[in-house]
Amino acid sequence: MVFAALSVFLVSVLLLLVRDVRQSVLLLGIEGIALSAMVWMSGPITAVKVVIGFATLLIKAGVIPGAMYRVVLEWPSQYRRDGSLQIWAYVVGVGMVLTVTHIIRLLAPTGIILHSTLFFYGLAAIFLGLLQIISRRHILSQVGSLVAVENAFVILAASVVGNLPMFMEFGMLVDLLVAAIILVWMSRLVHGQFNTTDVTAMRFLRR
Repeated sequence: MVFAALSVFLVSVLLLLVRDVRQSVLLLGIEGIALSAMVWMSGPITAVKVVIGFATLLIKAGVIPGAMYRVVLEWPSQYRRDGSLQIWAYVVGVGMVLTVTHIIRLLAPTGIILHSTLFFYGLAAIFLGLLQIISRRHILSQVGSLVAVENAFVILAASVVGNLPMFMEFGMLVDLLVAAIILVWMSRLVHGQFNTTDVTAMRFLRR
């Protein structure tokens, strides 16, 4: 489980550094594989766990990245790259990661954290994902950031409550699948209608 959580955290770091949207989508697929492995390694193998693991693999490593990648390939090459992040984004990112260690020290006496390493990776990945949402300009980069945040929430939940109930696992998967499909469809619609993938250009729609 620790290796899977580390993979999710490292992918969140790489998403801040990668500008090619196709590479970002592939990184999300790696997160999906890591989360599937975490499901299978979290305890004794049962039929329910096998089903949840395969559902996670199908949705998070297959359907969602596949839909995003297919949309990206339909766009001209100039729309497949995101702009460079400003220096402040990297500084804030480092500060957020360091803040997590302080949060762990504050919460440690309460006993709410079952696994501090998983908590660190999960919360740090959430912070980095939220940072990407406010700093990235490409519309699909923001969609990918939302998916990465949801993946990180799974790690954070495991660090606090251990294994999630089956209905919560499936509920989160279905919720993420529906949200991602709608957002990808909207990304395609925005590009086709306004010939841009830059969300900062959307401010002109208010005029």
